[in-house]
This record gives sequence, structure tokens and C-alpha cells, in this order.
Amino acid sequence: MPELNPLLKQIDNELHRYLAFDNTKKVHEHLLKHATEIALSEVISDVSVTDLDILNLIAAHSEIRIKELVETVYFPQGTVSKIVNRLVKKRLVKKYHHTDNKKDVYLKLTESGQTLAILHVQYHKTENQKLNKIGARFSNKELARFAEMLKEINELREK
Repeated sequence: MPELNPLLKQIDNELHRYLAFDNTKKVHEHLLKHATEIALSEVISDVSVTDLDILNLIAAHSEIRIKELVETVYFPQGTVSKIVNRLVKKRLVKKYHHTDNKKDVYLKLTESGQTLAILHVQYHKTENQKLNKIGARFSNKELARFAEMLKEINELREK
């Protein structure tokens, strides 16, 4: 078996480190620090990063059907339904039907859900500023090559 190029080995190690990192604690700390509602603070510890991502997707639409939500994420219908039901139970999301369409289930955020989604977006803005600062040390050409390399690595793993 041929040895892996040391730089590729380092990239591989860093990718594994990236995958293994769980930022849930950092996200929760940010949300708790900025949440002003006591009821919302009590919910935060029970909300996963995936839950927050789903909240943000719902927030991006004035209304969205579960079917449309499933099409925008990498999860099967059953998983999305479980997440949505959890968010409904926590009073962050409302399910409803249109009077002229009883078949499709629509979703919208409650006031608490909207607040949490806004706080989560603020967290990402802060993290994006940090990433942009790191990225500024590289040319766009270097970043494009690195992005292409990561894409090819993912495609290789998916084969």
C-alpha cells in the first residue's frame, strides 16, 4: 500500500477533526447569552443544532410545506417529520392547513421560534466573520482550488 503524501495526511486528519467537532455547546452558550425570554432559555438546552438549522429554513419562508422542507435538507421525510414534531412540541413551530388545501401541512415559526432563529443567524454571522478573517489570508484562486479539492474528496468517498 503506498504511503499517503504527508500534506494530504494532514488534510485528512483535519477533515476528521472537523467532522468530530460538536459545536452544540458553543451554539447553546451563544443562544443562552443572548436570549431574553426565560421560557426560551429553558428550551435552548433541548434544541439540537439540526433543530436550529430546520428552524432557520422555516424562517426563510413566510410559510413552507413539510414536503418542500424535505427537498431542501439531506434527511429523509421521516427524520424531518420527527424534528418538526419536536419543534412543535417545544412551541417553536406551528403546523397548519390552508382552508382550500387540507392535504398539505404548512409550517411557520411561533414568536419564540422566530427569536431563536434570529439568535442562531447571529451566531453564524459571528462565526462567518471569523472564517472570513482566516480566508482573507488566501487568494480567491487558492480558496477555489481548496474547495475543488474538498469536492473531489467527497465525490471519491461517495463512490
